[in-house]
Amino acid sequence: MSPPVLDIGVIYTDDDEHMQNLLFSLRASLPAFPIRLLLIENASRQGVERYRELIEPTEVLVNKERRTYAENLNLILAASNAEFVLLLNTDIQFDNQNRCLDRMITFMRQQTDCGVAGCRVYLPGGEYGYPARRLQTPLTFLTRRMGMDCFFPGEKDRYLYTDQNRHGSFACEWLSGCFMLIRREAYIEVGGFDEQFQKYYEDVDYAVRMHRQNWKVMFHGEALCYHNEQRASRNLLSRDAWLHARSWIRWHRKWGWNPSHLLQAESTD
Repeated sequence: MSPPVLDIGVIYTDDDEHMQNLLFSLRASLPAFPIRLLLIENASRQGVERYRELIEPTEVLVNKERRTYAENLNLILAASNAEFVLLLNTDIQFDNQNRCLDRMITFMRQQTDCGVAGCRVYLPGGEYGYPARRLQTPLTFLTRRMGMDCFFPGEKDRYLYTDQNRHGSFACEWLSGCFMLIRREAYIEVGGFDEQFQKYYEDVDYAVRMHRQNWKVMFHGEALCYHNEQRASRNLLSRDAWLHARSWIRWHRKWGWNPSHLLQAESTD
C-alpha cells in the first residue's frame, strides 16, 4: 500500500470533549486525497479505542507513561511516512465549508520551498488568533506578559503581523503550534522538536531551525480552523506560567536576545 498524502497527528490525554469535537469535524472535512490519523494514547485513563473507527485508517501509538508535548510530537513525526504531516492540538475544530486540508496541501505543493505552513485560526467568540508571529524580543515580553502594551503600542502590531493581509499568504518568522503542517522532506533535513522545551516555545524553536536550513515558514490565509484555546499560562501564578517563563529563558539562551538577524523571511502575497 502506498503511503498517504497526509498524516494527521493528535495527542489524547483524557480530553474527551475536545477530542470528539476535533474528530467529528475532521471526519466532515476529509480531503480528496488519502490521509491517516496518528493518534497518541498518552497514558490516559480511558484509552482511545472508541475513537478508532471515527477516522479510517487510524494508527494508535500507546505511551505506557505520560510524555511531554514535544516528545509526543516527535513520536508522531517518527511514525509518519506521508508526504506531509499535520500536528494538531486536541482543541482544534474544522469548518467543512472551508476545505482547510485541501487548500493547505494545494498551497504546500505550490510552495515547494515551504517546510512548515499554517492557516487562519479563530478563537472562541470569533476573535482572530494571529497564528503567524514575529520573534519575541524583551520588549514583546513586557507588552504581552506584563501588560505594558499601552506604553509600546507598535510592538503588538509588529509581533502579530497586523501589517499583513490575514486572507493572503506570506512568509513569517514562526507559527502557532496548534496547527503545523510539515513537509516530510523538511523534517528529514531539520529533525524533530527540541525536547528540552517540553511545553511552550517548541514551535518557535522549530521555526528558527527551519529558517536556518533555508526552509520557509509560511502562512496561508485561504484556509481556516478554530482553536478553543484555554491559555492556562495567562495566570501568572500558575504552573503553566512558570513553564512558559522557563521555556522563554531557555529559548533566548539558545538563540540570543535578538535572534531575528538569523532569519530571512520575505513577504510572498
